[in-house]
Amino acid sequence: MSAASLTPNQFSTDLGFDNLNSLNITKPSTSLEELKKLINNEANALSQGFLAQYELDTSKLFWNGVDPVEVYFINEGAGYRNQLFYTASDANGGLTSGGKIFDDISSRDSKLSESNGPLALGQGVSLGAFVGATQLDFMIKSNGKNGGNTMLGTDAAANPNGLQHVVAFQHQDWIILGFEDIVGGGDRDYNDVIFAVRGIQHGAPPAEDVPEPSALLGIAALGIGGFTTLRRRKATAA
Repeated sequence: MSAASLTPNQFSTDLGFDNLNSLNITKPSTSLEELKKLINNEANALSQGFLAQYELDTSKLFWNGVDPVEVYFINEGAGYRNQLFYTASDANGGLTSGGKIFDDISSRDSKLSESNGPLALGQGVSLGAFVGATQLDFMIKSNGKNGGNTMLGTDAAANPNGLQHVVAFQHQDWIILGFEDIVGGGDRDYNDVIFAVRGIQHGAPPAEDVPEPSALLGIAALGIGGFTTLRRRKATAA
């Protein structure tokens, strides 16, 4: 892992806010309005109507096959000191990489601020690029910085009691992930840890490049032309 390509200010601007403290929206959109409500822990954040239209299946997040995967911290509203992890798996489900992204998800500027919180709002990390079809899973270790051991992630079936602990929706090139950090479901506000990720896509891995029919015809023509030239050269030599 390495530093992300955007500074915190560049990230907030790219996302569509003037900054992540004031949350003034510069690129109006339904998803940004919903994200703002989620950060502010408003009672109507992530309404059923919004989720019915925009929620993504978090078990189907894949590298887009082109860009490095970058993860940016947006905010957190937790009393716990959570940690963020990821795993990457190949097309057969085999684990190819993984690790800890952030050791202590807390900030002096977050909604539930910590005086010794190490993260800046908008701070990012690059996971780099991957090889071939790659599925990404993200999970938090609930209160991991203080010794907690329970992992809560995007695969609900792997969570305690099979409960959902992450919601996701898309805003432009970004996929927003909101986590609930209480084992058993808690208040299900999904604002305990909020991140944005780019370089991934929802649904399925990108299809492998297949030459267009016109390109195949061009290749065939080159092959035929080469064969004809070869025959002429042999005839001349004879």
